This record gives sequence, C-alpha cells and structure tokens, in this order.
Amino acid sequence: MQLFLNEHGEALLYGIIGTLTVALIGVVLVTKWKTITPVYNVAISSDSSSFANANKDKHPSIQVGDIIYADYNDASFDVSQHIKAKDWDGKDITSNVKTYGQVDVSKKGIYRVKCLVTNDYSMVCTKYVSVMVE
Repeated sequence: MQLFLNEHGEALLYGIIGTLTVALIGVVLVTKWKTITPVYNVAISSDSSSFANANKDKHPSIQVGDIIYADYNDASFDVSQHIKAKDWDGKDITSNVKTYGQVDVSKKGIYRVKCLVTNDYSMVCTKYVSVMVE
C-alpha cells in the first residue's frame, strides 16, 4: 500500500480534489438555479386558442412555383416580380411580401430565397423558393 501511495499518491490526490470541485459546483448550481433562471408570466400567453379558432382560416398564401428561372447576366431580374400573395378572402397583398436572400445573376447556380408575407390579422406565411440562374 505504501508503495502504491508513493507512486500514485499525487494523481490520487488530484483526482479527489477534482471530484470534490465538480460536486461543489453541482451543489452551487442546483441551489442557485431558481435565482439564475427568470420566472415568466405564463398567465399572459397561456392560452391562445380563442385567437387561433377565430382566425384559423384567415392565413395568407404565397403563390409562386418551387423554382424560378433567371437568365444569366440579366441585370433587370427581380425575384419579387415573380411572387404573388393573397389573403384568405382573395385580396391581393403582394405589396406585403418580403424576400430574404441574394441572387447573383452574374454567377450560374441555384440560390435559395425566403419569401414572407403578413396579412392584416398579423398572420404570416413563409415559403422558400429556389432561383436557378442559367
């Protein structure tokens, strides 16, 4: 036993110190968890079923194909010109469409564009479109 402690005593001591340190950190985190994490007021947003039921069929729609073709080096290309949007009642809300993503017509390839439209009821429709420059 004495020989074992002489050869491995330092490593054993560091192992015990490391284990105690991890245990101490764990105890501190568990006891302080309530003060670290915020308490949210769930009463405000606990139930949105009345809003969902009143507006379940009032979502907008984006009318565009899955792929839009663009000509190579066509400086006049604008992806938003190929996208139409309508509200649930058929009202044209194309002017509310926002597009996210870059299409470089000077480089052939496929570009992904995110289309997003919001209607008067603050309901959103999102669609991803691939733009192929060839």
